[in-house]
Amino acid sequence: MTALPLAPAALPTYGHTVRDDIDRLHADFLDLAQRTAGLAAVLDHGDYSAAGGRIRTAVSHVWRAAEDLHTAFHQAPPRCAGPDASMSLLCGRRMRYLAARVARRAE
Repeated sequence: MTALPLAPAALPTYGHTVRDDIDRLHADFLDLAQRTAGLAAVLDHGDYSAAGGRIRTAVSHVWRAAEDLHTAFHQAPPRCAGPDASMSLLCGRRMRYLAARVARRAE
């Protein structure tokens, strides 16, 4: 009797869409913070300096929100790693992903 080869176990996709949504929101918030900072720099001169200061305050709020999303990304159900994945595993994956994304933008 010959043994049949076992098919590899499928990795769970628990939380895949949640993490993708959080990651997309994080990127959107970073983009919004960058665009808003540019607007603040334009308005910082002359009669519009008060508006520039208010927009700088908004930049800090958006930046903090992006950091909160980054934290949520690490606390969300991990992609294909199951709910018991270690924080170091998740952070390492996230940092590799961000480095690859920055490298793509630099091209």
